[in-house]
Amino acid sequence: MVKAISYILLAVSLVTVTGCAKEIPENVISNVDQSITFSMLIKDPSAYEGKTVMAGGEIVRSVNESSGITSLEIMELPLDSDYKPVKGDKSSGRFRASYKGYLETHLFRPGRLVTVVGTVAAPKKGTIGSMSYVFPVIDATYIKLWPIVKTSTLPAYSIGLGFDYGPGMFPPWGYYPYNPFWY
Repeated sequence: MVKAISYILLAVSLVTVTGCAKEIPENVISNVDQSITFSMLIKDPSAYEGKTVMAGGEIVRSVNESSGITSLEIMELPLDSDYKPVKGDKSSGRFRASYKGYLETHLFRPGRLVTVVGTVAAPKKGTIGSMSYVFPVIDATYIKLWPIVKTSTLPAYSIGLGFDYGPGMFPPWGYYPYNPFWY
């Protein structure tokens, strides 16, 4: 009996610890200079050359260059406690992530969220539209491409017995909105 309870407690502990695991490995985060914010980096990128930083945001443009480098132009967004960019109206600017190697630009396409860890390199002059812009550049050693999360605007309906019926849950007799009881 005691042995069975200890196995149950072990299983619950493992599930709990696994559920709390961060998406970005601790050994990657431990190299980051947490004192450097993106606001500091955007003001004077040259001052932080060689420092390891983390930044995230939404991809604006991705290009595979003939030199074998993939370049991502990213609109910075604040990061949450899991280091995932938070979509919204707050951004301190744009930066470029330079990755030595091939990244599939169809996956790393505009609109996708990424978190980048790497070394600050020399800034590059470029344009946003017709405006001149100095991009901080991060030579990426780690890039986390966050999964696309689809949310529904349809309400979920409860039938009163602890069963919710909504766009993600379908009864065994049909699929929303093709349920025979709705004709």
